Amino acid sequence: MGVQGRISLLIDSPLRSLAIAYRTFPAEVRKQINRHTKTEGQPIWKGEVAERAVTRIQHRALVDTAKVGVTNQNVFLRSATTGKLRSGAAASDLAAAAEFGRPAQAPIATKSRKGKPYKRTTGDLFGPRRKRGNVVFPAASESIARFAALWIQTTVRTLHELGEKVK
Repeated sequence: MGVQGRISLLIDSPLRSLAIAYRTFPAEVRKQINRHTKTEGQPIWKGEVAERAVTRIQHRALVDTAKVGVTNQNVFLRSATTGKLRSGAAASDLAAAAEFGRPAQAPIATKSRKGKPYKRTTGDLFGPRRKRGNVVFPAASESIARFAALWIQTTVRTLHELGEKVK
């Protein structure tokens, strides 16, 4: 489940200046900045998602699988892309229902242990439908500014530490 929240670098800002300067850094410095950003960002993202999760299925499918990915161009906030629940169901299969809810009477096609197909309903397991999401989408929109600040702080701190080593 990908969330598309973005900060525009088209306006003149310190973040834009840093992004332009970042491209000129040596590969080892960029790698170190990315590593630090990921380590510092993981608890932030997991905390933001956990703060909004109410049900046990949201915790298992969305919070337990929340991860941060960092590349030279982006910081990715992921949830429910990998992992399985104790029942054996993939977290990605339950992600949409856990995030956006599901009507109580919506039928689910499933199979018995003997392989006979039948239909059942979920009941109130996932809660009512919510267009803007319950957990991941609100957490992402709230934490994007924090991740921008984290990236700036991490870059400045890493460059400062490297400058201290050179002296």
